[in-house]
Amino acid sequence: MRYALFSDIHSNLEAFEAVLDFFKKSNIDRYLFLGDVVGYGADPGKCIARLKGVNALTVAGNHDWAVVDMLNTDYFNKAAEEAVCWTKEHATELDKQFLSALALVKEEKDLCLVHGTLNHPEKFDYMTDDAQALKTFCLLQEKICFVGHSHCPSIFIEEPEKIVYKETGVLKIEKGKRYIVNDGSVGQPRDGDARACCCIYDEEASTIEFHRLSYDVVAAQKKIRQAGLPAVLADRLSVGR
Repeated sequence: MRYALFSDIHSNLEAFEAVLDFFKKSNIDRYLFLGDVVGYGADPGKCIARLKGVNALTVAGNHDWAVVDMLNTDYFNKAAEEAVCWTKEHATELDKQFLSALALVKEEKDLCLVHGTLNHPEKFDYMTDDAQALKTFCLLQEKICFVGHSHCPSIFIEEPEKIVYKETGVLKIEKGKRYIVNDGSVGQPRDGDARACCCIYDEEASTIEFHRLSYDVVAAQKKIRQAGLPAVLADRLSVGR
């Protein structure tokens, strides 16, 4: 089984289509999405439609829930809050029904999906350090937990008496170890690389491989500006921050 892992599209249709085109050429058997299909960008409805089209197993992100009033925006920055309000106005009732039905945690065989962390997933904490990783490992029943939310790809490996942080690339899954893998962001990377980020988990080969894909950033930026969304949401796409 070959799994496509992707997260944080954030209504960036150009980036999402580049990722889907890549997946279509990669012999994918199952699509797994780690939340935040909407927010920030100008194409929420089209991105939801594309997500439905690949029948992805999907968990809720904080922006997904905020758009349907299942999460308040008190901790959102001003630009993010404005984007949530804009998305509320432009999303259809069918779009909102889809977002409202999303669960916080999903399991598939030996995999677990959550947007932020397994401890208090409704709070959408960030998986940024060993302390957060340990809390999730203590709750994890499966071998691998895939997360998103931070927009920065990363890997935490549970080894005897320690947690190891690994840079991205190709990860070999080993017996006796468990993993937390952040697959980065499709639509708004924040690790200094402006290209869309995604992963492929090859169950037979026991590998997880990260991929970076170029897309039409200028077209995505133009749509954001024309929609009247905060300019910073367009500007940051060029720098991946």
